[in-house]
Amino acid sequence: MKHTLLLALFVFVSATLLAEDAAKETKTKADISGHVLSNGVHLPFVHVLIKGTTIGTVSDESGHFQLKNLPIGDHTVIFSALGYKSHETDIEAVPRKNLELHISLEEDLLGLDEVVITGNRNEEKRIESTVIINTLNAKTFNVTQSCDLKEGLNYSPGLRTENNCGNCGFSQVRMNGMEGPYSQILINSRPIFSGLAGVYGLELIPSNMIERVEIIRGGGSALYGSNAIAGTINLILKDPVNN
Repeated sequence: MKHTLLLALFVFVSATLLAEDAAKETKTKADISGHVLSNGVHLPFVHVLIKGTTIGTVSDESGHFQLKNLPIGDHTVIFSALGYKSHETDIEAVPRKNLELHISLEEDLLGLDEVVITGNRNEEKRIESTVIINTLNAKTFNVTQSCDLKEGLNYSPGLRTENNCGNCGFSQVRMNGMEGPYSQILINSRPIFSGLAGVYGLELIPSNMIERVEIIRGGGSALYGSNAIAGTINLILKDPVNN
């Protein structure tokens, strides 16, 4: 019994020492810090990520950030923020050395750096998409005072919403000169609306529940079905903030 207790104590002490050594090895003291600017103004809440890893942080309200105990070697740091073009810079993490970075981001006025999913059903940057995608975001709906989807679509190039039928007054969207049933309307990339429901359902979706609208003009039936002859309108809805 005494030998068993001694053996257990020896194993416990050895495991503790190994854990302390492993913890010491992970503390490389290779740190990076700095701040992010745009037009001379500090940017808050900028995402700072080491490419190819899960190591990252967010700049504080004054635009400053810090990453501690990075793996030794060469890394690529990605800086990204909503409304600004992403920026990549190469660094070398050296033990017991703090590297200071001063980054300036450029405004993305044309929205080419935003992420879209309608092009090939995968997330990719708009500038890297193989098809031309027009987007309408919540800011556009607010500026144009659009109450529903039908009113907001009028501000996308190549689209036209019109009222038909003197009795029921239904509305439809025309793409490439074709009538409403030839356009596929998706909700979160799912074909929930049929051809007829897509005609009558434009006024049933309020603008305050729309995160953005991604529009592809032209034949997209290979990806989205036979209704996408004229084009595809994909509604990305906002995520709920509470239950």
